Amino acid sequence: MLNEVIIPVMDETTETVLLSRWLKQEGDAVQKGEVICEIETEKASVEIEASADGALRKIFIEAGTQIPPRTVVALVGAVSEPIPDLDPYYQTPKKRAAESSTSSSTTTSSSTIPATTTVAPSKEVRISPRARRLAEDNGIDLAMVNGSGPEGRIVEDDIKAAIASKATPSTAKPAGDLASRVARAKAERVSQSWRTIPHFHMSITVDLSNVVARKKTSGSATKLTYTDFFAEALAQILPQHPLLNGHWLNDAFAPAQEIRLGIVVQTERGLVIPAMRDVRNRSLEDLAAEREPLVKQALAGALNASAMAEPTFTLTNVGQGHVDSFNAIISPPQVAILAVGSLQPRALVANNEVKICQSATFTLGVDHRAVDGRDAAAFLESLKTALEH
Repeated sequence: MLNEVIIPVMDETTETVLLSRWLKQEGDAVQKGEVICEIETEKASVEIEASADGALRKIFIEAGTQIPPRTVVALVGAVSEPIPDLDPYYQTPKKRAAESSTSSSTTTSSSTIPATTTVAPSKEVRISPRARRLAEDNGIDLAMVNGSGPEGRIVEDDIKAAIASKATPSTAKPAGDLASRVARAKAERVSQSWRTIPHFHMSITVDLSNVVARKKTSGSATKLTYTDFFAEALAQILPQHPLLNGHWLNDAFAPAQEIRLGIVVQTERGLVIPAMRDVRNRSLEDLAAEREPLVKQALAGALNASAMAEPTFTLTNVGQGHVDSFNAIISPPQVAILAVGSLQPRALVANNEVKICQSATFTLGVDHRAVDGRDAAAFLESLKTALEH
């Protein structure tokens, strides 16, 4: 059977990505999980892996092409398997999104669906994402720039040369009037979420004395953070609260079979939410061992495709400081996000006694179309129990 290699959805506001280069050619032997090509987004360079063992039978999209997410870029399979006559754009993004919510892989699916053309590749100026950002930030008119890259593609050095020679002084705008593409993408996503998702928030304060003690006495080879303990608790309780783990698609809630936990990371390019692989039934040390390099890759802008898959639930932790709590905005198509305030000493009542303990306030934001108040409250009670005992 032939397996499709599909460009995953980076986030709901990414309309196109650049297929920057192929690392394998047609006919090359590949193994499932082996990197075969790379794409570039506004926030990261992403590695795309082979969807199965076999040979790279067909490449549909050439390097240097801007394409929408969920595009089939190649087929992997046995050498003896006949290549079907199909268009890589034959499935609509809406249908592909519905499939991705129930699939355990973002890069593999059957290739037996009839072909019908629905989308065409972008015909815009051939330019790398970094060069485009640099041009926009400096008011460079791309029509005035000659590309020196493959097939006339504009690269970063071309834009730097245009800036140095002041090739387009009449089109330059004050720096304060220019918004970076990252900032605009973030604004679009936040606005879309706030406009389309009926949010409500609910908070609970948790005594984290037990977590603090465990962190101090841990002998883990990986440096543990409080985020690791929160991830461990979520891995334990989310199977009991399936209405919070999944996506809102096609006007209905689609529960996820896995728990792909998104961790919000602040980078120089803006917020990214890399996804940890299924966190169910995993130890604290195992979760920490995945989280640490994942955050480093996010900060470096070098996440792989599996990490950029859409999470099914997101955790955001404000970290050290004096922020009691905050309301986070849901990242569509998810239906819930958990925001953690700063760890601080507070006076709490336990067994009719007041004690000072290290605690934090956890605020759950949910999509009221999928989750009601009773379910949200039950989830927070489960979280409190998991962290305090």
